[in-house]
Amino acid sequence: MTTMKLNECLKQLYDELEELSITYAPHRKVQEEHEILFADEFPIPTNGLMLTHWGTEVGSTTEFVRELPSLELRRHLPVKQLQFFFADLSPDACLAFVLFYCRHQGVDAQEFPLEWLDYSIRWEMGDVKTTGKPFESWGCLHSALAYASYVTEEQLHATGEMAVRIDPEHVQRGLLSCLYLVILLLLEEVAPYEVPELDHIEEYNAAITHLRLEYQKYLQGLKNATVTQLELPVIHANRTVLVDAFITRENTNIGLLKSFLIHDEERTWLQSGFQFIAIYRPDLKGTGRDMVIQVDPTMNLHLQDLWRKLEEMEDERWGGERPCDQPLVPERSPANRPWMASNENMTALFAPRQLDDGTMGSKLEWAEVVGAIWELYNPANSIKVNPYLADGSIGAACNIYECEPIYHNGKVFIAAKWNSLGKQQVFVSSPTMQRYLAVCASGTYQNRVPPIHPLPPKHSFDFIELPCGYALIHPGGILILDDWNSEPLDFALYAGEVKKLVDRVNTFQRIREECAEVMESVEELLRQNQTLSGKKLMELNRWITVKKVEIRNKILATMPSSVDYYLDRFRETVKKRWGLGTQLNELYNTVSELENIIKSHSELRAGRLINLITIFGFPMALFSGLFEIVFEDLPSPKWWGIHWVGLGLFVILSAVSVLALNRYVRKGVKQEKQWMMRQ
Repeated sequence: MTTMKLNECLKQLYDELEELSITYAPHRKVQEEHEILFADEFPIPTNGLMLTHWGTEVGSTTEFVRELPSLELRRHLPVKQLQFFFADLSPDACLAFVLFYCRHQGVDAQEFPLEWLDYSIRWEMGDVKTTGKPFESWGCLHSALAYASYVTEEQLHATGEMAVRIDPEHVQRGLLSCLYLVILLLLEEVAPYEVPELDHIEEYNAAITHLRLEYQKYLQGLKNATVTQLELPVIHANRTVLVDAFITRENTNIGLLKSFLIHDEERTWLQSGFQFIAIYRPDLKGTGRDMVIQVDPTMNLHLQDLWRKLEEMEDERWGGERPCDQPLVPERSPANRPWMASNENMTALFAPRQLDDGTMGSKLEWAEVVGAIWELYNPANSIKVNPYLADGSIGAACNIYECEPIYHNGKVFIAAKWNSLGKQQVFVSSPTMQRYLAVCASGTYQNRVPPIHPLPPKHSFDFIELPCGYALIHPGGILILDDWNSEPLDFALYAGEVKKLVDRVNTFQRIREECAEVMESVEELLRQNQTLSGKKLMELNRWITVKKVEIRNKILATMPSSVDYYLDRFRETVKKRWGLGTQLNELYNTVSELENIIKSHSELRAGRLINLITIFGFPMALFSGLFEIVFEDLPSPKWWGIHWVGLGLFVILSAVSVLALNRYVRKGVKQEKQWMMRQ
């Protein structure tokens, strides 16, 4: 067979690409000699040619094709008689196809650029760090182009699930675009990890556009994801490393997402990108790609203990009925569909595929998987503390969540000293540790490992540094950690201040509840159109006076006992977080309202008395003096010495005046009520 140079072969492939039989067929079983499948799973016995690096010692399908014996290249068949099937649109599969075509046409495998071969191996290992920045990486450009051809319609169900409709014809066109892109990049002789701006290439422009769109989705997805820090084990070493972790449930392209995450130094606490990624994509359930967990392969970390944990959980959930008659990887697991690992170091784990009968290979829910991750890699696992006891003595070493509260009287108070004799792991005040300690301070999960969901958000607690260490102030309580700084914790001083603040909180809470009861009783009386009696008004007035004195006395009794700067800052932070100032203002407002109610009813009673005196007293006083003068010499019977004519006129005129005044007053009150109702 005549040999052909690489560039000449690539140009020929570019010209006749659409004349070849190339099909996207994720579930295709090749049975004929002329059928070739670029697969993404372990090879199975077949008469066709199944190209995959799974189950081999090579790192990528491209490398597998490079090492493929010449007899397997189907050179006795014209290339246009071959049928190529793709299980996915991965960069490795497309590059492997290009290499297969070139070798079939007589190009020496050694002529193929080694940097592209090395790139395919690194990409398949999950290394998106050394394969270039997102907008300069061929893998990212390719993935953006491929993913855009997959997703043609997204619909959000009422359950919150995102359903994705895939159009096979659209994917077919996308596959050809991906192949054109890699062919043109090879012709341009660019490095796959440092692709320059090539705006004269149509596929490159489309890839850049889709990549920018995916980056915007990534930024939005960060808001909904769980961003935390985890402690991961180092390969062949009895030590751990703290890394930033990203855990999410989202339908997205994992290749792009990994690249964005690992290169995102701006939004990570350690400023070195996310080295741990766990993604659940429900639309891929059963494919083995719905749950993907991986670490940055360049970090020398492993997930072996997580794999064992997940396998144990699967066995438990299957209850002895897990299919084990045809183990896929017998040297690792007896199960037909175990959790898959990318390599011996298990830097990437993949959920079990569905079984041949259509049954799902995994019975675990995503929440259970996340729980296992948190249980194993929770950064607080390596920290042991010695809790302070109520008498100020130091207790035996334990985990932070196992510390018994010094007291639990409405608010939890825990104090502990870091156990320097325990595992020598540097205590890092990472955001995750702060949130974890805040949960411990709340007392919600006493003697239980706090779950990753829901760790409290940063804005829901305060983290302050003290000369002795740190203090976590949560609405539910306080945790003080003495981490062996230059100054030891003055336990008696801080415990006393916390007790005072808790006493103040409890007093305010009790008085507030009493105020609510009093207000409720007053409201009930008013709803029944009953007026408050003089006795009731006196009782309320006395109760208000007592509570005012009690509040002021409690404030004086719980004043700071020291003028220490850090203690004062600690105290003020607690008061703000617990809302003591707000509670005090609310109490005073409530008491003031009660006082206003009492004052209004007292004025009402006084007004009624004045009205009574005015209505009845004024006419009598007026007419008694008048009639004494007017009827002084008027003849009248003198029975019992009484001037009866004058008396009769006095009584009649006084009664008429009383009725007239009473009607006038009532009319004024009625008009006032109507005006108030209109207002």
